[in-house]
Amino acid sequence: MGYIADNSSKIICDAFSEKVKKLGVTRVQWIALYYLGKEEFISQKELAERMNVKESSVARLLDRMERDGLVERLRSEDDKRVTNLVLTEKGRQHRTELLPEGERFEKLLHKNISDEEMQIFTKVLSKMVNNIKEEGYDKKCTHEI
Repeated sequence: MGYIADNSSKIICDAFSEKVKKLGVTRVQWIALYYLGKEEFISQKELAERMNVKESSVARLLDRMERDGLVERLRSEDDKRVTNLVLTEKGRQHRTELLPEGERFEKLLHKNISDEEMQIFTKVLSKMVNNIKEEGYDKKCTHEI
């Protein structure tokens, strides 16, 4: 199961990377833009959690995105230890342009798969992930980007 899941994930990630590379972003930048645009403010820690990557990796990613004018870091009014992230106008515009590519890729992945099959697939994967979480392995599974 592990091999099948890992190999499938790599094929899907590589294909999506090729799609968005043509649009001038990496797959990881696309994911960050997606999450950054879902809420007005999000902390670096929250972004790392949602992306399932180490905070240090997100910091380097944000450095590049800030340099490119896509994101700003703002100190929280409530807690000066917290840095909130917000998309710039350029970042919001870029995200708007990129979202349709994600939607097209999602449709490609679902092609020839019934809603029932997708529900079963999602349910089985969720159960497998929950099994891992119950054993405490999920804490060790964040990765570098």
